Amino acid sequence: MHLRTVEQDLKEKKAQIAGLARVQKWCGLRDRTERELREKMREVMDNMAVPLTPGKAEDLAEEWMTILKEAKYVDDARCAESYTRVHHEHKRWGPLKIRAGLASRGIQGTLADQAIQTISEAQWQASANSLIAKRAMELEKHRDRVVRWLMQRGFPQRMVWTALDDLAKVDLDTGENRGGDS
Repeated sequence: MHLRTVEQDLKEKKAQIAGLARVQKWCGLRDRTERELREKMREVMDNMAVPLTPGKAEDLAEEWMTILKEAKYVDDARCAESYTRVHHEHKRWGPLKIRAGLASRGIQGTLADQAIQTISEAQWQASANSLIAKRAMELEKHRDRVVRWLMQRGFPQRMVWTALDDLAKVDLDTGENRGGDS
């Protein structure tokens, strides 16, 4: 039977510490989900200087996950809220596209719903109204294209129709022309 040397144990421990440090640094760049973290840990463990057995890798992954959760490096709820806020404010995505993005990151069900509900219905509608107002000049000739564009940005049909109705009311109230030749 082969006896492990102190040097081999030390080399393995150093590789594990370096791997954990790499994952911590990666988590510090932005909020991450547990699923994203598990994928990254698998990648880091596959590239470690000292190869791990599958059982050892699973145990180490659970140990790292516990350490990272306790240190608040990973939190699905915080990640979902951050993702929702950023994609609503900066990319002007609707709730459906944000829910799909959360699902692609491994956040589904109540966590995704709670994150989406942090933004009020009125705020979602205001975003849809703002986006459709920017493309108001195109509505007369390319109404279907504008409607599809807004729906592809993740706004439900009812919000799109409400935004169109609100824009029509503004045009009727102000008497403004949306860019026609008349």
